[in-house]
Amino acid sequence: NEDKSDVIFEVSGEAETVPNRRKRTKTASTIFHASHLILDLNAPALADMCRPGDEAAVSINGMEPEVFKMVLYFCYGGTVSEDELAANAKAIIEAADRFGIVNLKLQAEAVLAKQTDITVDNMLDNLLYANSKNLALFQEKIMDFVAENGDRIVGNVSFDDVPGNLISDILTAVARGKRSISESAPEDDLKFMRVGELRKRLHDKGLCVDGSRETMIALLRENSASDETAAEET
Repeated sequence: NEDKSDVIFEVSGEAETVPNRRKRTKTASTIFHASHLILDLNAPALADMCRPGDEAAVSINGMEPEVFKMVLYFCYGGTVSEDELAANAKAIIEAADRFGIVNLKLQAEAVLAKQTDITVDNMLDNLLYANSKNLALFQEKIMDFVAENGDRIVGNVSFDDVPGNLISDILTAVARGKRSISESAPEDDLKFMRVGELRKRLHDKGLCVDGSRETMIALLRENSASDETAAEET
């Protein structure tokens, strides 16, 4: 509702000028009106880009207007359907990550993980993408594939350019797989815990559930140490 809005966005995507070439050009822009208060509650990074009452529109480049429309709809309490998430998963993840909309990002990530078949050929590209966006659940699925298909991957995939933290995650996935066969890990052994359980514990403690596996574990340990210190002081 334009009458109740106090911020304006001008959103334009990008299109290739020539197929299979890197040169891109802006697509036609679309104007969106929104309430700064609602954005501040649900999309803090987007709210930080504007001030209530500004007459000039804030430019949002490199994003399709249809995706931005879904983002605003979600911020206003709407539900983005699974079909829409599936058709625009990476674009929605990019937007949600850019604007600090954690719940939408996690929903899109869950759909992406569900619909993506991991293979030896696409494993590395998906792994690097998941790591770049802190998609811990999607990354866990890829790590499980690596742990289960090591004999097919060794010699066929180069890990020379893979960040060190990912190598650590691969070793964790292999060790977790061995434990599941022989013995289960202790319930408080965070390093072997599944992403879903890590996020549940963070949510139960009122902590941020977004971030890499290492970030989530560090946050839980920090919180546990704080709780122990507070208990000792009382």
